[in-house]
Amino acid sequence: MPTKDLRFAFDEKGIKAFAPTLVGQAMSYWEGDTTLRHGRVTAAEVKRDRYGAPYIEVEIDGEAAPAGEPAQS
Repeated sequence: MPTKDLRFAFDEKGIKAFAPTLVGQAMSYWEGDTTLRHGRVTAAEVKRDRYGAPYIEVEIDGEAAPAGEPAQS
């Protein structure tokens, strides 16, 4: 399961409220320069970088169809 760091321009209160809403959502992300991957967020946790700024770390599971597109078989 890939883990990705997401950074948003929220204060700490806003980011703590936003993180749980990501669980279950389909997400697309770039792996390298040319590969676009799709998956579903299975976990989202608020963490802090070494400077104390909050960010969200998400775990993404499997290949999910991006929003608005049917799944390919």
